[in-house]
Amino acid sequence: MNPTQSNDYLHIANSLQKQGLSYDQISLQLREQGAPDNLLQEIIQQLKTLRITRKRNTGFACCGIGVALLIIGCMLTILLYGSGGDIKLAMYGLTTIGVIFTLKGLADIMGW
Repeated sequence: MNPTQSNDYLHIANSLQKQGLSYDQISLQLREQGAPDNLLQEIIQQLKTLRITRKRNTGFACCGIGVALLIIGCMLTILLYGSGGDIKLAMYGLTTIGVIFTLKGLADIMGW
């Protein structure tokens, strides 16, 4: 099997995955198009690796956003408290949103 054919099958499998098909359905589609059985397992493993990598990158971005919101909420709370302002929105709102983003990012990084 030459590398160009395996890359073609990988591109087909990637597009099928983006359409929402499961790994079993992707295997059946590729088998119908003439992909050898030994190549199917390798392609499915590469698809799983690509999916995990994309999810991890999204997780890191969400963690960054969450931590930034937590820091901004803390700073606003300190500034508003010092000036006698209302701290409820900064303290509870931004902290809650920051924690949600951070937990979602951590779940994506761990692969849940």
